[in-house]
Amino acid sequence: MKVNIHELKKKSEVEIKGVQPITLKGVNPLHPSLDCDAQVEGTVTKVGSRYVVKGIATTVVKLLCDRCLEEFDCPIQAEIYQRYSTNPNEEDEDIFSISGFEIDLEDVITEAIVLAVPMKWLHDASCKGICKVCGVNLNKQSCQCDADEIDPRLEGLKNIFHPQSEE
Repeated sequence: MKVNIHELKKKSEVEIKGVQPITLKGVNPLHPSLDCDAQVEGTVTKVGSRYVVKGIATTVVKLLCDRCLEEFDCPIQAEIYQRYSTNPNEEDEDIFSISGFEIDLEDVITEAIVLAVPMKWLHDASCKGICKVCGVNLNKQSCQCDADEIDPRLEGLKNIFHPQSEE
């Protein structure tokens, strides 16, 4: 999505609205790169030689549930905030330099979406996950595995309160 800054010569603010195709890499292990469309709404404001882009990007990303390993659609809503300047001598690291008459928002939108992806991917907060013993998805069926699995390092402690009689 590109914004023409010539429009800001007549007015101090321009609305942006549209769809930006983005490619997310390394988000889903089943898909090395995910292509999705982000709906973008926001404004570009001119302040002196600087331009401030504010907005919201929304999309849906396919992720793998961390508990049951099922793929699901995760809605993402990301805030966009970036400053640009036409001054080539700008010393602030947070301000991107503009050469030409357009601001390309693709990288800023992609970065905002990636940062908004949750750290823990769950299709549902009540997901039961998979059985550690047999590997069955506990959301779809139950298993008959022994749930009282004891860590072998701690097995000696299980008889502290119920000591076995030594004969």
